[in-house]
Amino acid sequence: MSRRNNPERLGAPQPDAPAPPPQATNTQTDIFSFINPTEFVDLPSKGELYPEGHPAHGLDSIEIRHMTAKEEDILTSESLIKKGVALDRVVDSLIVDKRIKAANLLIGDKNALLIAARITGFGSDYGVKITCPVCTEQTDCSIDLNDLQIKDLAPSEDYKSLPNGNYEIEFPQYNNLVIEVKLLRGADERKLTQAREQRKKAKKEDSLITDQLKAIIVRVMDITDPTLLKQFVEQCPTKISREIRTKYETIMPDVDMEIPFECSNCGYESEVSMPLTADFFWPG
Repeated sequence: MSRRNNPERLGAPQPDAPAPPPQATNTQTDIFSFINPTEFVDLPSKGELYPEGHPAHGLDSIEIRHMTAKEEDILTSESLIKKGVALDRVVDSLIVDKRIKAANLLIGDKNALLIAARITGFGSDYGVKITCPVCTEQTDCSIDLNDLQIKDLAPSEDYKSLPNGNYEIEFPQYNNLVIEVKLLRGADERKLTQAREQRKKAKKEDSLITDQLKAIIVRVMDITDPTLLKQFVEQCPTKISREIRTKYETIMPDVDMEIPFECSNCGYESEVSMPLTADFFWPG
């Protein structure tokens, strides 16, 4: 017997059957149907600098939710702020793929996510005071975060990528010095911040430059011993340490945060690095 002509088949209307009850609407679901949008954020690294097995390996973008009151709670948590993990917790909360954590992302990729999160939560207008490097006067500046672009990386002939994800940089002008550096991730950035806070509490002088160099340098020529690398950093001539940091900046994928600046007091004009102050996530 053909089921096509069988009035008993599933779904066939029955002439004597009572009318089906009206479809119930789930108002609770309907309330949330219009919120919680997501968007994809382009990664400065394009996912090319993560090893196989890393959840961001090969990803040129990461999907995040728009900020909600939940993330505002994280940003205003005194305990998380004191521990220096509030921003990482916000990033972790917003990333749709929960395998990806802020601590394991390259700093530039994390910056891209933070900027996108700020735009979704508070808009793209960022008002900040910038201190003039000449007269030290502060100037009010308004920045449109949508104008920030991913920075261009240096040509590949300027450095050599290694299988372990690190980079080898040559300095032929300094007796063919060869230095291997690693690109810092969120966890490394947190350690540097915590070390700075500890020095501040102990009323010791800042050591931002040497701390950064110790964090990124993993080999000098054939030397990998941490104690010897520490000695190298502390005894490194200024012209070499500056060159190391300059070259490192050219290979570190990141958002280009250089913005035009004109001092309202002395008229000095230049490009300066956009400061990320407390107002970044707490405008007004």
